[in-house]
This record gives sequence, structure tokens and C-alpha cells, in this order.
Amino acid sequence: MPPSPVPKRETFKVPQAFAQALALHTQGQLNEAERIYSEVLAHRPDHFDALQMLSVIKLAKSQPAEALRLISQAMRMRKPSPQILVNFGMILHALERREEALASFDEALKQKSKFAEAHNNRGAVLSALGRDAEAIGCFHKALALKADYADAHYNLGSSLRVLGRYDEAASWAAMALQDNADFQVGLRIAAASNAMAGRPEQAHQAVARLRQVNPTLRVSTLKDVVGPFRRAEDLSRFEEGLRRAGLPE
Repeated sequence: MPPSPVPKRETFKVPQAFAQALALHTQGQLNEAERIYSEVLAHRPDHFDALQMLSVIKLAKSQPAEALRLISQAMRMRKPSPQILVNFGMILHALERREEALASFDEALKQKSKFAEAHNNRGAVLSALGRDAEAIGCFHKALALKADYADAHYNLGSSLRVLGRYDEAASWAAMALQDNADFQVGLRIAAASNAMAGRPEQAHQAVARLRQVNPTLRVSTLKDVVGPFRRAEDLSRFEEGLRRAGLPE
């Protein structure tokens, strides 16, 4: 009896694979999307969309150096769109190359002035540079374009808190929590700002909810949660506000 024929290996189809990776990425399945984007690039190293989408995942996984390598390769292939410029700026921000990040956001806004994400991220960089008064204007522009932009609500609240405008900060944090009551960054701002504004009941309520969502959070671990973008003095005031709100040491 003759041996069974060896089945032919199916040819890798780049368009279908990329579409599958993108769908997985959209669903939040980052590990599987990352694997397939990498396969696409193994077959087509010059695949622009795979390069830039994989860079987004690398940034989300706190690998900004690798994200920069990928997006830089993509940007050498064609003129970057406003979205690519925003992604590039976010990567530079993560690498603490903030003046370059600002330049990237500014270029994105030259191409598309009504771009909420660019305004919001530009404000985040200004805040990290200690220019919170300027940052507030960026967050307001972002919210004028996208009223339900939770990150911009949070960032605005954060800058207002840094400037000592605790009542306003608490109000904006409350708006960030309207669509998602478990939004941890909003809960942290609400707790700290209400505590510093002399509203202990609201502060304690926010901390109680925060501890339900993240039982392991402590004042001593806050710096690991908020990342490297906060100045030391801002972090100290943030810790003090959460301490007053009742977050364990």
C-alpha cells in the first residue's frame, strides 16, 4: 500500500494574517496579536501597518525602546499621519524625551488641529515638564472635541490637583468616573483632591472604592502605579492626599 501523501503546508497569507491580528488587538488580546504581527513581519519586514501596530503593543507592554525602533522604521517608509505622530510622541514621552514628544504632537496638530488625542497627550507632556498651567489649556481643547474623554478628564484633574485647585480637580475626577466607576486613576485623583480640599467623607468613599478595585494599593507603592512621569514633589503631595483619604501606608 503506497504511503499517504504528505499534506502541503498552507501558504502564509499576509493580508488575512494582519486582519486577524488587528481584530485580536481590538479585542484586547495583545499577546496573540503581537505573535501574529511578528509573523507578518517575518514574511514582510516592510509591512507598514504591522510595524506601527506592533509598536503600539510594545508601548502598552512597557517596552518603549522596541516600540521606538518599530515605529521609526515605519516612519521612514512614508510620511506619518497625525495618528502615527501621536503614537510616536507617546513613545518619546515614555522614554522621557519630552521636548521631542512635544514636537511630534505639534506636528500632528498642524496636520489635524481638531485631534483630541493629540491635545490630551501634549498636555500630559507639559504636565510632566512642570508646565501644568499650560497643560490645562490642552486638556480643555481635548474635552471640547470629545466631551466623554475619560483620560482628558483625569489629566485635567491631575494638573488642577498639582496646582492646588483641589475643588476643581475633584469635580473633573468625578466626571472621569461617570462612565466607569472603577476607573482607578480617577478614583485616586478624587480621593486625594477631596482629602486636600477638606472633604474627608468623599475622600474616604473614593478610597474605599479604590481598595475594592485594587486591594493591594498602598501609599508606599503609588510611585510604581503612576509611573515615571510625575515629578517628585507632585508625587509627595499625591501621597499625602491619599494618606489623608485613608489609603494604608
